[in-house]
Amino acid sequence: MSTVRGIPFEAAGTVRTLAFTTAAMVRYQRAAGETLIAGVLAVERDGFDAERVGRLVNAGLGGKLTEEEVFALIDAVGYTEAIRLIGRAFKEAFPVPEQKPSSDAEAEKPAGNGAERSETTPTP
Repeated sequence: MSTVRGIPFEAAGTVRTLAFTTAAMVRYQRAAGETLIAGVLAVERDGFDAERVGRLVNAGLGGKLTEEEVFALIDAVGYTEAIRLIGRAFKEAFPVPEQKPSSDAEAEKPAGNGAERSETTPTP
């Protein structure tokens, strides 16, 4: 059983998994001079940086492919789909925990300094 959180996809007849592991994050940062998070956010914001997209895909695929192989994979799935896969793999690597509703009424009170007025506190 694999513990790597990733997104499988098919390109050119081969199923691969795009996964932003710790190794992928370090690999990307060394290659790009920016964090993986900064790279993904820039792609989601701008979208048209083919070099950045290639570096993200390469890092997420283990960094063992040549530049030409990475670009061929991106071409095979399509540029827009490659960006979508990056976003999905990022969300898979960094899941947002679900907020559980609290049944405790105290948990719903806003935090304060404890000097709240009560019904029995006299007013000046």
